[in-house]
Amino acid sequence: MGVKVALIGVGRIGSIHLKNLVRLRSEGLVNEITAVDADPSRLSEARSMGADETFDNIDAALIRHPEATVIATPTNTHYEVAFKLVGKSHLLVEKPATVTLSEAINLLNEAKKSGNLVIPAMVERFNETISEAINMVEEPIAISMVRVGPAPQNPTQYVGVIYDLAIHDLDLALMMTKPIKAVVSRTVINMYDSSILLDLDGVSVGIRSKWVNSGKMRVHVYISPGSLVVADLVNHVVYNNGEVKRVEQREEPIYLEDRNFIEAVMGKAKPFSTLLDHIKCLRIIEAAQRGIASVAL
Repeated sequence: MGVKVALIGVGRIGSIHLKNLVRLRSEGLVNEITAVDADPSRLSEARSMGADETFDNIDAALIRHPEATVIATPTNTHYEVAFKLVGKSHLLVEKPATVTLSEAINLLNEAKKSGNLVIPAMVERFNETISEAINMVEEPIAISMVRVGPAPQNPTQYVGVIYDLAIHDLDLALMMTKPIKAVVSRTVINMYDSSILLDLDGVSVGIRSKWVNSGKMRVHVYISPGSLVVADLVNHVVYNNGEVKRVEQREEPIYLEDRNFIEAVMGKAKPFSTLLDHIKCLRIIEAAQRGIASVAL
């Protein structure tokens, strides 16, 4: 028997999650899909895509007793919705799961009380180009990460580029280096542009993100004593000491993310990301914003 799933928010990202949930239903991992959105036209589209039930508010949808819930509402509502539901369902929350560190800690405490999973949706962990590049690097001494993308039409709902783009690379840098302390040496942070230079237990990490009018770039450079690895995440190409390797992304990362969530709810897989990972990212972001030089992780 599959899992009963609710999807909160059927906008651009929510629609992708819905497509994946419909596929997971055909694969026997999902039993029922309930979609929630305040926009009637989105609910109509959700029904045409395969949602079993649709509601225009969360309270009404809870009569379906979902075991797992995907939250894909605007960024500035993630915490409010997650806090409301954490005692009732396992959660996959689009990034950032919360905007502030205090919110993340509150949500973690509520998750511990309920025993429910709360998984921050850090989709780049399923990017096979990144995995390929990281596997080529031994004992990095420096990492450079640049992520440029088109600005959203409603940037204030996304809070800022550091929460929309940079947080992906910060999460990956922490996953790779597993530091116990971060030293923030230089920062430039505003709504559309962010640049952070860190020392993560001896590894120099530069993370640059920017919203632009059009175009996209995602490039990582990993330097170790014996190698230089460059990963082009948009074109799925890895350069390793002059050799070029094209990487096949066999499944869309967001599908793998959704599948991992459902399998984790079923007890068949380990969650790919946790609130503790998210909290580490926020400790560094808030330290950078406040001019704090060093933060324990």
